[in-house]
Amino acid sequence: MRKPPKVFRCPSCDMISVTVSIEDDEVVISCSNCGLTSRLEKMKNYESVHYYNVFVDKYYSGELGVKGEGVEGGEVSQ
Repeated sequence: MRKPPKVFRCPSCDMISVTVSIEDDEVVISCSNCGLTSRLEKMKNYESVHYYNVFVDKYYSGELGVKGEGVEGGEVSQ
């Protein structure tokens, strides 16, 4: 079985530069290229790829955006 990646593709800038940092009580997902960032509550049985998928879903639903950039119908700050 293949291991999940450690660095993911950013939905905003399309660079492979998104990392997932799992801390004690929260998870920080951020792009080192464009600065797109999200903080999520730590979930039981979730791995990096699961948090990344939530991050991408939030971006495409308009809940998340890079500061200074319009997101489908309005500007969204983190």
